[in-house]
Amino acid sequence: MRTALIYNFLIEANIMASIAILLMIILRKTLRKSLGNSALCFGWLLVAIRLLLPISLPNPLINAIRSPFAMDQAIRPIAGQIKVRLTDALSDIGYRLWDSQHVAAGNRVMRLSSGMENAALPIALARIYILGAAAVLGWFLFSNIRFRWKLRAGRIEPISGKLLAQYEAVCAERGVRPVPVYFTDPLPSACLVGVLRPYIALPLTASPADAIQVLTHEVCHLKNRDHLWSLLRLACCALHWFNPLVWIAAAMSRTDSELRCDDRVVAPMDNQQRQTYANVLVLAAARRNAPGMGVLATGMTMTGRRLKTRVVTILKEGKPLRWLTVSFVLLSSMCLVGAFATGEMRVVPRLLRSHPAISRTTITTDQEAIAYAKAVLAVDGLALSENDLSWHAESAADDPDEVWVYALAEGDAPAFDVTFDRAGNIRAFSAPEHGPDNWTGCDISLSEAEMEDLAQDMKAFITEINPEVAQRCNVFTFYNEAWMEGKRMIEAGFWNSEADRDNYQDLSAHLNVLIAPETRVVTFDIWYGSLDGNG
Repeated sequence: MRTALIYNFLIEANIMASIAILLMIILRKTLRKSLGNSALCFGWLLVAIRLLLPISLPNPLINAIRSPFAMDQAIRPIAGQIKVRLTDALSDIGYRLWDSQHVAAGNRVMRLSSGMENAALPIALARIYILGAAAVLGWFLFSNIRFRWKLRAGRIEPISGKLLAQYEAVCAERGVRPVPVYFTDPLPSACLVGVLRPYIALPLTASPADAIQVLTHEVCHLKNRDHLWSLLRLACCALHWFNPLVWIAAAMSRTDSELRCDDRVVAPMDNQQRQTYANVLVLAAARRNAPGMGVLATGMTMTGRRLKTRVVTILKEGKPLRWLTVSFVLLSSMCLVGAFATGEMRVVPRLLRSHPAISRTTITTDQEAIAYAKAVLAVDGLALSENDLSWHAESAADDPDEVWVYALAEGDAPAFDVTFDRAGNIRAFSAPEHGPDNWTGCDISLSEAEMEDLAQDMKAFITEINPEVAQRCNVFTFYNEAWMEGKRMIEAGFWNSEADRDNYQDLSAHLNVLIAPETRVVTFDIWYGSLDGNG
């Protein structure tokens, strides 16, 4: 796997998810009562989806942020910008260290900068990331194996008798399929354990009065699929172990899952029953050996301010604002789609082709070819006065199934030509004497508007590199075209004036431009003097 794929995913996912996490922290602090715990848990689910899915949707706005210095197309614009900015920052630090006579330190920093360019540093960082992810995943695996081993060693027997009947009644009331329940000792708190075949571990020390409350709580965890939420949290922390916000979000989402579970537990209860349930939570808080976040198990224990919030929520009846909850769900879902829109909209310059209004018929005669070419060129805004043109058509020398139509202006100077097959599909187009800013070209297959856009983009590129040279770039031309490794390349030049261009003198700037499959600058040179000068 290329390191570019890793960085694209990690950088985009962490930037978008970190923004969402900060917003979620604000929302749960200010709007918990109005939104409700279920809505907050939905928000955490969306954050997890963004952290876990390596998806990139096309977004035309992303095209504008691609750095012209990020030459590797496998690196998407966001990662490319970070790479370029980091490389520049390292280079600047290295130069400053050199200037301050700290040569050894400057050399080390410059090696880091060079490592960004030749991919040595990204590859090293990717290896560190993989080792870190493997270490975190290994710790999670070890913690779960150890926890499950302790539970199995302390298992006494499954519940039975009256308690089993009460438990089955709770499951029926809550609409949950019963899972096995085992008395376990020692066990500080009841917990729902496992993912594929979950079961409930119940402390042997639980009093008969508290046992049903505890089981109701774990049944509601099962109803909420909180054992699956635990797996999502572990996956996010393992993949993004280097981001502290992800760990904070995992802890907060676990708290919110407990509060959502409490909401489900107390929904059908009266005030007295709520008080009894809150007392069970307070007693459980004294047992601090609850399953850790790295263990695939739920737990009732919660201490400090979180326990206070939990008890207050249980004792105070209140419902979230429905309109606000619905609005949050809809808006956050749209934001999730936007958070995945980190890829470029592949804008490939189109081949000049006929307008849909022009009927396409098989070309059989020279007259049909000329009539068809006139119609196509007229629609694309490239028609010239009939009085100034002499139209000709003939079969292409290298392919009898293609037709070459060209027009001559005064003095037999070529005005433009177009090549298409006998079904009317345009294959190539050139207009040596006409177009924006007197551009010339050979078989460039671009419309007038596309030429103008491309010229402006390259002028902006030169301005960013060297504003002084850009001020002299008055005339733009294409003068060569080639295919390289399956990619279409076009050479472009900017001259100071038409006279300089005609005499091949004082070329201001020279670029190699990738046209297909996408438009981007590949190489760039500034020329001084004539074409024979230094670039």
